[in-house]
Parts: sequence; C-alpha cells; structure tokens
Amino acid sequence: MNTQLHLVSGSAFGCLDFRREKLADPRHVSPAATAHLRECEACQRFAARTDQLESQIAEALAVPVPEGLNDRIILRARREQQRPWRMLALAASVVLTVALGVSHLRSESGSHNASHLALSAAAHAGDEAAEMRQHPSLAASQFGLILSNFGGDLQAPIGRVDYIHFCPIDGFGMGWHIRMQTPSGGVTLLLVPGAKAEVDSQTVTVNGMQVLIQRAGQGYYALIADDRKALDAAGAAMQRQVRWKS
Repeated sequence: MNTQLHLVSGSAFGCLDFRREKLADPRHVSPAATAHLRECEACQRFAARTDQLESQIAEALAVPVPEGLNDRIILRARREQQRPWRMLALAASVVLTVALGVSHLRSESGSHNASHLALSAAAHAGDEAAEMRQHPSLAASQFGLILSNFGGDLQAPIGRVDYIHFCPIDGFGMGWHIRMQTPSGGVTLLLVPGAKAEVDSQTVTVNGMQVLIQRAGQGYYALIADDRKALDAAGAAMQRQVRWKS
C-alpha cells in the first residue's frame, strides 16, 4: 500500500521543525517553536507526550546507588577485560529491557498506526546527520546482538553498518537507530519495540522519503531510503537474511 503524506503548516516554521527541536532538547526550544506551539494542537499533544516521557525517564533513573556499587563495578570490569564482548552483551540487554518498558508506557497514552510511525521515522531520518554528529555510535559488530535481542537472527550481512544509537522515536518510545550502506545505496533502519498489533505493514512516501513499515520481532521496524530502489532492495534483504522469532 502506497500513501502520500504531507505535513501542513501555516507558516515557514512547521510541525516537523517543532518536533525536531523538541526531541533535540525537550526543555529548551526557540521562540519560533514556542509561537508555533501556541497555535498547533497536534504539537501541543506531542509536547505533552515528550515531557511525560522525560519525566518518566528521570523518575526511573532517580534511584539511590547502593553503597560499594562503584567498587564492585570496577572490580567486575577488571575481571572481564579479557572478555569485553560479555560486558557489551549485558549492556545491550539492559538497554533493550528499558526500551521495552518505556515503549509500553508510551503505548498506553494512545494508539498509533503505520502512517504515524512512517512520519516519525522520516522525521528521525531527516535529523540523522545532526544525531550522528552529537552522539557516538556503538560498535558496528553489536548489530547482530541488538537484532537478536529484538527477535531477529541475522543470517547474512544486509550492508555495512556505519552508525548505531539508542534514541527516542517520536510518539513510539525508545528504539534503535541504525545507518547502513547497501549495494543499492544508504538506508536507515529503526527498530521500535512495542505492541505489534498497533501498526500494520505498508510502504509510504513521506516528504520525498521512501519508508517501509514491517511488523517483526519485539515490535516493528522502519526502513527509510531516498529512493524506492534502495528501499525495495533493503526490504528484500531484511526478509531474506533475517530470520524472525515467532
């Protein structure tokens, strides 16, 4: 199914501009963003959800540190120096567990569909260059482990992974952001944990970007590319080279 989506704005500063600013720094937005917010009910709802997520994350992290924990962590790290992959595997598992919990909290605030996810995915990909400058990437070798925790068994490489980051996906909680180069061109892959029933699989066009939404694993994934050829090739590779757990 192909659907053409358009953002509607009454001024040069639109909804996409506001959401980019709000996600970049939820507590501080520009005067233009503030002015837009006063007139846009959709962005008011988005801002409220974003502020709620910020509050939930802050509350979850505001826990007392047990006495002696720092020393135990250092001791454990020294013991694991010869097996660093085990520490990375543990970290990835913990992060994914947090992602599932936050995503569940967000899903309770309202239902979403494939068009909403496609719009969020395209906006996220549009901010990709800035995100890559601001946030360091995990090692490309962790892609298989992250995919496995999400419910997929990587049978063969899909492309060269250039960037991996764990970040908020507008309206859908936290997810994995992966940028890779394939034989047909660059593509962005978002792994979004959550209730699979909320999103149907489809392909849409959002502001010139091609977006494929697919149910899989612990939720759904979005593939984003500049042209349909690269998207179709990446989508076929995902279907062919990733075995999803039922």
